[in-house]
Amino acid sequence: MNLYNVLSYCYDLLDKWWFSDKGENPRYVIDRLIPDEKCKVLDMCCGTFSNGLPIARKNPNNTVIGIDRSESMLREARKKLEAENIHNAELKCMDATNTGLEEGSFDYIIIGLVLHECNDTLWKGILDEAYRVLKDDGKLIVLEWDKQTKFSRKLKYLPLYITEVLGNMYYFKKFYYSDKHDFFKNYRFNIVKKHECNYTAVMVMQKA
Repeated sequence: MNLYNVLSYCYDLLDKWWFSDKGENPRYVIDRLIPDEKCKVLDMCCGTFSNGLPIARKNPNNTVIGIDRSESMLREARKKLEAENIHNAELKCMDATNTGLEEGSFDYIIIGLVLHECNDTLWKGILDEAYRVLKDDGKLIVLEWDKQTKFSRKLKYLPLYITEVLGNMYYFKKFYYSDKHDFFKNYRFNIVKKHECNYTAVMVMQKA
């Protein structure tokens, strides 16, 4: 069993253990940011579709596309769609750095808990592609781990922090401790709103 097979089974535990704590669940924040109107939503590196599924469920007027390069992740995502009989969502196996999707075709793009796992090449590839397929007046929504100040939250987040550091020490720390406004400006995006959530932040951006 490869790494993605393992991750596909445990990925949703994030919602049960970290996001269900007292405070703002980032999935709900993302859900509220996208209105139920005719628009296209792209969930990049969607994993098991934990961000895209609630949007497709709540907003039948949206068209939600989830893409990921892992068939194991997408297999779990398809099970969710089938179980809920949702028809306004589609899942595709493709590389987020080279999707082949139409330029300027999406109103909203979501990148959830992805960038902290990347390196310089992937940051540029994913964010350049997001810039290309996002409409000029569209919004990029990024969900990422946020630095904790309370001791109890630092303690609960510690296992995740150690796991991320062991997996990709240099680039994880580079991203985690970066000034996010400066980071995203390098890729032609401006943060216009930041929502502080459970162990995470949801950042809403527009093209610079």
